Amino acid sequence: MNRVDKIRFIRLYNKAPEGNAFGYMELNQNGHMIALYNSYGEEIDMNGGHEFVRIRILGKFDDEDRDNFYALLESDGVG
Repeated sequence: MNRVDKIRFIRLYNKAPEGNAFGYMELNQNGHMIALYNSYGEEIDMNGGHEFVRIRILGKFDDEDRDNFYALLESDGVG
């Protein structure tokens, strides 16, 4: 089961974001980050010089059934 955490960016592409910049982090079953998403749910480059803090866990989903991933984002107001 993969997990989705809501995050707040402190640095985004090596710059301080204007206001509160939220996004999402996807972790695999071993707890390793496998993807970053902006506040619109669009995947962004993981190696773009980002710093962030975790806000909360949105939930878990089966990687083979991505519908649950999008349902988690929608539950947080994305889309």
